[in-house]
Amino acid sequence: MARTQPPMSHVTTVIPVYNGERFLEATLRSLVEQTRRPDRVVILENCSTDGTPDIARAFAREGFECRRNASHLNGGDNFDLALTFAQETDVLHILTADDLLKPCFFERLLEPLERVEGNALAYSAFEVIDEDGELLEAGDLVNSFPIDPGAPAREISLRDFLAAQSDLRTICAPAVLMKTNRHRLPVGFRLEFIQCADAVFYAEITREYKKFFEVPEALCQYRRHANTVTSRNRNRPAALIDDQWRATTTIDAIMERRGWLSGFRRRCFIAASTRILLSGMPELESDQRAEAVKTARAITGPFAWWSGNLAVALRAFLRQGRR
Repeated sequence: MARTQPPMSHVTTVIPVYNGERFLEATLRSLVEQTRRPDRVVILENCSTDGTPDIARAFAREGFECRRNASHLNGGDNFDLALTFAQETDVLHILTADDLLKPCFFERLLEPLERVEGNALAYSAFEVIDEDGELLEAGDLVNSFPIDPGAPAREISLRDFLAAQSDLRTICAPAVLMKTNRHRLPVGFRLEFIQCADAVFYAEITREYKKFFEVPEALCQYRRHANTVTSRNRNRPAALIDDQWRATTTIDAIMERRGWLSGFRRRCFIAASTRILLSGMPELESDQRAEAVKTARAITGPFAWWSGNLAVALRAFLRQGRR
């Protein structure tokens, strides 16, 4: 979609959306209620067939822009279109159209970014909520680092940041601010990854981004509902396992992890991840479970398969003993 010459802004939030009428108003309201609002909000309306355009246009009174694509795009392509706004702003924020931000999100995350020069990321912890906005305390999607409300942002080393991506302890995209300094991003989201594209994206962005700041407070709420990609992928456990293997292999290459030991570690990780994944999916049919195990064992081989499963069982035993 062609764009006219845009106005430059300090902080820009871009919201890709398609048929998001159920949650979009709450998402936009969470932007309005910020203690430090973004200078520019752009809603990338992807030719919705529901009431999404009316909701988006209603927020014109808040200065929000609604841009309708000339034709409907694949969801991933619309997300990548949002990333192109990096060149029009100092700080870019991509907000999914069903998630929420706590009122001090921008205030807290901008503070460490203002102190550094060059490209940098700041991200907060997140919570998971259901379609009604109720907190989900358990599940397969959880924040991966300790939460300490009110604690200052802490700088994370490049190696530790990459290691988290390699272990798929990735950050939640709506909880991230990217200090772009009006330069294009070095990479986009790779659509061949059905679940782990975010971990690969944040690993690949380290080609140019070397500073990372973690805010240990849950300032973003990721909404889990039936239409999210994460929820839909739960019916494809074998594909998820293959996706994890390809993602961890890609990220380990970025980290220059080579040799037999690195490959064995990665295979053990897939074995352990498969056990944890399947234990959290009691709704799966027996044939889905069998296919997932077959896929995982083809990746890991017998030794890594049993090693990974043993590690998970031992960890569960030790945790039970502490109670």
